[in-house]
Amino acid sequence: MHAKTKKKQDGASADHQSLGTGILPYKYSIAITPNFKTFRYDGSEAIDLNVLSSTKEISLNASELEVRRASVISGNTEQSATIKENRDEQKITLVLKRPVKGKAQIKMKFSGTNNDGMYGFYRSRYKQNGKQSYSLSSQFEAADARKAFPCFDEPAFKARFSVSFVIDKDMHAISNMPPSQVIDAGKGKKEVRFEETPPMSTYLLYLGVGKYDIIKSMCGNTEVSVITSPGNKQMAKIPLTYAKAFLKFYEHYFGIKFPLPKIDFIAVPDFAAGAMENWGAITFRESALLLDGKSSVALRQRVAEVIAHELAHQWFGDLVTMRWWNDLWLNESFATFMATKAMDSVFPEWKVKVKYKDDVIATAQAADQLKSTHPISVHVDSPAQIDQLFDRISYEKGGSVLNMLEDYVSPKIFREGLHRYLKAHSYSNATKSDLWGAIDEVSREKHMKLKVNEVASKWIDTPGYPLIWARRGRDCVELKQERYLLIQSKMTSPTWPIPLSYSVSGKERKLLMESKSVKIAAGGDDWIKINQGQNGFYRVYYSKEDTERLGSLISARRIGDVDAWGIAHDLFSKSRSGRSRIAEYLDFVSAYCMNVGYPANSDILSSLSWINNTLHPIGSAQAKELLLRYSGNVLDKLGWNRDPKESSFDTTMRSQAIISSGLAGNQRTLDTASRMFYSSMREGKEIEPNIKGAVYALAAWSEGEAAYNLLRKKFASEKLPEESLRILRAMGMFSSPELLRKAMDFSMSNDVRIQDSYLIPAIASSNPFARGIILEWTERNWPRLKEMYASGTHMLGRYLENLSCLNTREDMAEVKRFFNSKENFREDIVQSMSHAIELIESNIRFLETNR
Repeated sequence: MHAKTKKKQDGASADHQSLGTGILPYKYSIAITPNFKTFRYDGSEAIDLNVLSSTKEISLNASELEVRRASVISGNTEQSATIKENRDEQKITLVLKRPVKGKAQIKMKFSGTNNDGMYGFYRSRYKQNGKQSYSLSSQFEAADARKAFPCFDEPAFKARFSVSFVIDKDMHAISNMPPSQVIDAGKGKKEVRFEETPPMSTYLLYLGVGKYDIIKSMCGNTEVSVITSPGNKQMAKIPLTYAKAFLKFYEHYFGIKFPLPKIDFIAVPDFAAGAMENWGAITFRESALLLDGKSSVALRQRVAEVIAHELAHQWFGDLVTMRWWNDLWLNESFATFMATKAMDSVFPEWKVKVKYKDDVIATAQAADQLKSTHPISVHVDSPAQIDQLFDRISYEKGGSVLNMLEDYVSPKIFREGLHRYLKAHSYSNATKSDLWGAIDEVSREKHMKLKVNEVASKWIDTPGYPLIWARRGRDCVELKQERYLLIQSKMTSPTWPIPLSYSVSGKERKLLMESKSVKIAAGGDDWIKINQGQNGFYRVYYSKEDTERLGSLISARRIGDVDAWGIAHDLFSKSRSGRSRIAEYLDFVSAYCMNVGYPANSDILSSLSWINNTLHPIGSAQAKELLLRYSGNVLDKLGWNRDPKESSFDTTMRSQAIISSGLAGNQRTLDTASRMFYSSMREGKEIEPNIKGAVYALAAWSEGEAAYNLLRKKFASEKLPEESLRILRAMGMFSSPELLRKAMDFSMSNDVRIQDSYLIPAIASSNPFARGIILEWTERNWPRLKEMYASGTHMLGRYLENLSCLNTREDMAEVKRFFNSKENFREDIVQSMSHAIELIESNIRFLETNR
């Protein structure tokens, strides 16, 4: 029976909600007529398919649609179908009087709603000449194509798509391919028909209608366009140059030309994700795509990273697609990993491989240190479970493991393996084993004695990561591995095959650590640094004597900033997890790390700020004094004014040092920020864009109600996405609980886009003055938040993550009680709730150890 199959696919359980493999679609013809007055649309559809076994029932996915008529053509016979709906499984079943087999075609008439929830085929609002206007856009990943048109909505069901729209003559339509024909449809309408796509998955289809500004250019044989709402064309020029440069890089790196005739980069005013890799029609939040000559360095790098990430998907994800969602990481991890390669090639002065350590690897370790983590490749069955995979494990941990694997096999072998994988599976689907198999084949052909499959499989299929204890023995250092957990546990620890890079008195060596322990030769006078270059995804703890020896080398600048980052980063985790008191970390930083560069200085400032926030209001005199001294030291070196010739590291560090200094209580920093804020808000004096966010945040912190009123006024008239987000972030930084509550209530108003409404509470969650109100505020607004954020937006769980700042057993009990209750629970918050509860418990233990 072609319904809820018990047959298991890769990564599926017996409860897997799949349409099975007995009916295979190979072509869709979809025609849509939208209505901008009612935001209802009419659609007609023909799906060509192969029916492998004789059946009277054909099931496909449909949700939030009205399917009015359906028939099936088989041979020369067309028969009407009875439509049965299963809302729980988001399916309809077409019941026939006579069985069909072989080639057949489904024909349907349906209608749907352009919702305002940022999923399916939805409406997005913007202002043009002071009037409210709308465009239509689609967001189908992971399982929301079924909410726009009936379909076989699983990644393995690749098919060709022919799309057409009937729209007003003054509007544009966008889809994955270029228009093939525009026909006068009468009554002020036109029909826009698009070229047929290559075989692709339903979640990669794009539907867009509206009035746009468009700039375009050729890159080889590919037409590249940046598409914005009217009036934003001036912010599209720099992104267009980024897109062309990255496209050239990927065509060269992958050895495969971009397979479509055009690629659009579309700025959507309302968009739940950062961006989405629809094949040939990539969508972005405006704040993740648009910038101009006055944009900050941080935004330039962010836009470049998002463009590079989504372009990588055009090969990894679109040309070759995972078979099922358990291998989502095949898409996201590779895009995260490859974006750094592209950026490093195009913008070598940004040194993004160094940023990768702090931005990607550190983020992944923080996510994967919890008992409630999951493997990179994980079993999922339902759409709600799939939606929870879009997290730091699928993106950052997967990218970190790929970085380690490339270091293990060598960049040359890794790249040749990718070539083989992409060419073997183009226009089709693949699994993780296909990828490892391709890399392993290349390594064996080159007679390399590498254990690619064993290493990759263990790291992809095992949750968590190892901690290595390095202890001195006679003429050796013994390394022992165990699983690192933020909250220590006696649970059985797996054994990872760890590709080790290490240095003995500066001489670099490598080995594969396959057992619980291993000894490496080192004399008593030798110093040893494990994870040389910090490409390995593990932590290292040394003896007190070796820690101090490494500290002396850091202070003497004999150990570089990346390895200094690794040593200090791991030492902080030792205190954070209760394996030592925080004084050990503070003493180390004070004695050895006052003059380190990026990324060590950024990580230390973040760690010191976390300690001060977490210990608030009791505080630690030593921690506060060190934060003041450390941030002041960085700020004294950099000054408040940017040197055009300085590195991007110095530019971003200046902002971090300003805000850290001010929040630690440096009155001179607070006074300077306040003067700049008022000069800007009242007199229109420009603030250097790279420190503007820090200035706004400190003004909110120290100026209270006056700052609140000025920020609200500026937000109401602001048109630049970057500036709007700066203001919202600043509004999470008031030191008055009353103003914080007022700001968080403002985030729920119609003045703030739904996509941005999470921002003020998210920033407030790191503000110690919000700790007493954030749980009550979240509970009070929970019914509306559930209504605002559908499962497919991946956003509801963020509000649970905000509660990770709490640090009392009473709050932990209340979180469990409230969100586990029947009226407040939703399946897509399970993972976020588990993470929040575990982090609250870790905060409690940290306070008990260090208070």
